[in-house]
Amino acid sequence: MNHCFLSFQCGIACIAIVLAAHPVLGQTPADKRAEERMKQQMQEKAQRLQEQMREVAGDATQLPTDPQLLTLHKEFISKAEKLAMEYERKKEFDKAREVYTSLVKLVPSYGLATDGLSRILGSQSSQNRKLATVYANQAWQPAGVVITQGMPVHIEAQGTWKVVYETNAGGIEIPEELRPRDNRIHLGTLIGTIVQSPKELEDAKPFVIEDGKDFIAKNSGQLFLRMFDVDPSDNEGKLMVLIQSTFGN
Repeated sequence: MNHCFLSFQCGIACIAIVLAAHPVLGQTPADKRAEERMKQQMQEKAQRLQEQMREVAGDATQLPTDPQLLTLHKEFISKAEKLAMEYERKKEFDKAREVYTSLVKLVPSYGLATDGLSRILGSQSSQNRKLATVYANQAWQPAGVVITQGMPVHIEAQGTWKVVYETNAGGIEIPEELRPRDNRIHLGTLIGTIVQSPKELEDAKPFVIEDGKDFIAKNSGQLFLRMFDVDPSDNEGKLMVLIQSTFGN
């Protein structure tokens, strides 16, 4: 397990270096404070992963001494190893992580399992990160990342914005074609969409971007973000959005 912990701790150190080495140009004091909070959240997440690795090692059991039971264990290990590698090949990393964890609990000294678990945890901990600014008074804005289908995407959003309307006594009516089908989307909600090209934005289906939550990308493409509003041009404010995932090319 020492090799596993060493690899994992190196991954955590790399995260800290990357975060520290990429300041955002033109930041205001509020932006810097928001970024510092996000960095702290990422560090806390890395620490939780490290603790989880320790828990796996602590729950480890020993191989049986009965020959027949030992044979069954070896058969399970062989099949589980193939399953983990297959999940990893398909980029189903959560499933691969579960299998490798089971193997480490059964055989703490099994190098392939400890290396596999370290690799998965390190990969998930050192996912690509992008800090994007989303303005309230603009329509769809590129987040600057390409999302990969089937991969989890974690979002952290900091800041505030204001929905501003100028209207007469008749008020504002949202056209039928612009009304969201998702009842979680309200005026001022941060929404996103994933498209292959900006030309697809007009017909794109938006989804809610929830602060501190993950979502699984249903398709690959460029991530665009905006405030939900009929006419955003008179709105005020902005959000800083940290996107964390395994980005494509």
